[in-house]
Amino acid sequence: MQIEDMAGRGAVVTGSGGGMGRSIALALADAGLNVVIADIDFDAATAVSEQVKALGVASIPFKVDVSKRDEVEALAEAAYEAFGDIAVLVNNAGVTWRPFRASWDATDADFEWMMNVNFWGVYNGHRAFVPRMRATAGPKHIINTSSMATLSPTAGHAAYTAAKSAVDGFSLATRAEYEAAAFGIGVSVLYPGSVKTGIGATSERLRASAEQAGHRQIIPWESYVVKTEAVGAEEKETFELGEVTHFQQAIAPEWVGPMVVQAIVENRPFIMTHPTPPAVDARATELNRSYAPSTAPTP
Repeated sequence: MQIEDMAGRGAVVTGSGGGMGRSIALALADAGLNVVIADIDFDAATAVSEQVKALGVASIPFKVDVSKRDEVEALAEAAYEAFGDIAVLVNNAGVTWRPFRASWDATDADFEWMMNVNFWGVYNGHRAFVPRMRATAGPKHIINTSSMATLSPTAGHAAYTAAKSAVDGFSLATRAEYEAAAFGIGVSVLYPGSVKTGIGATSERLRASAEQAGHRQIIPWESYVVKTEAVGAEEKETFELGEVTHFQQAIAPEWVGPMVVQAIVENRPFIMTHPTPPAVDARATELNRSYAPSTAPTP
């Protein structure tokens, strides 16, 4: 597929009032799509919507809390009323927690909040948009934002990893379903590594005051870590992006949008902002060696 096939059609990007969502929205606009800028911060959404319009396409801002089904349904209604046909849905809105904390120190509210936004927000997007997407012709694509935290163990971030792992499984299953049913809808999982966004501060600001870290006695995860002497030199992996070589360290969110557009064109199941972490190969090796066939018991 050529991205030009989607030019003039609509796109919806949640969490696009800044960071990666903004980058994705601008990249889609640059490719000729009209974009709904959906964010819980309406002022931020409005500012990005104006930037999208400056690229010569149509755009509307929309205030939405993706954890609320009725608000996501309202977003879908507004998007189809504005553009008539949504070719791309990006379920990008997400939250995290700071400071990192042990799973045993986190509250039920911590876990529920993380799941409500990071997983149920993705699910709500599918429920609201897929029936409408099925009813229109032409190629369509859904991007669900996960995290490299699901690929490499991240101590102190259990709730976030659990929610994003649910996104992984849901995305792979729905991609298989849409392919088998010939719906013409592709699904990709976006795995951001370290990207320079304000998600930590924003997440805290969006929580109820009583749940914010500044109002609670939270034991930072680092207090549990047993310090050991580092052995050997630090290893760094590099990857090429355009003419610039980046170490596997924090990148600017502006790099992410073009990656997403290319993945849509190629209908790729995965989008990696950084090289695959060594933990992926280590997990595969461990899984492969963990199968130990034995003689079946006699009935």
